[in-house]
Amino acid sequence: MKKNKIKPSIKKISFYEFLIILIAVGLLSFVTYRQFIFARDKSRDLQRRSDLHEFSKVILNYFNDYSKLPETKLINSLWGKEFIDGNYTYAKSIPKEKYGKKEYCYDISTDGLSFKMFADFDNKKDKDCKKDGNVCQGVKYCYTDIIYVNKTTEE
Repeated sequence: MKKNKIKPSIKKISFYEFLIILIAVGLLSFVTYRQFIFARDKSRDLQRRSDLHEFSKVILNYFNDYSKLPETKLINSLWGKEFIDGNYTYAKSIPKEKYGKKEYCYDISTDGLSFKMFADFDNKKDKDCKKDGNVCQGVKYCYTDIIYVNKTTEE
């Protein structure tokens, strides 16, 4: 008895079908890549906000101890370093810009009752990123956080 062997039929795709598949995969890859970049930028910007927010608490602790804000020159020289005053450590490591070219910046208002923390965002379309920007130490930044201190006088 003779066995019938069934050969599987493999359909070959044409050049045009292959081209359509290639274009579809390319478009999906492009869209996915753009979304990944957008998510990465948002994540980095969120980290920048968090860094500045956490460091503003350190500045406020200093203000509570001395009833004045630390000097601009001092803080701007400490990014990524330890902030020690006398025997007291205010911060083991002041946050440092990890991704961008511009370091964070700190500035005191002329009345000494507020200070600003500056950062540059990757996502320039963020609602808090101002296109005209703000200037700190001669450098333009798109994000500024202004923190007011409560100066109480003891008599």
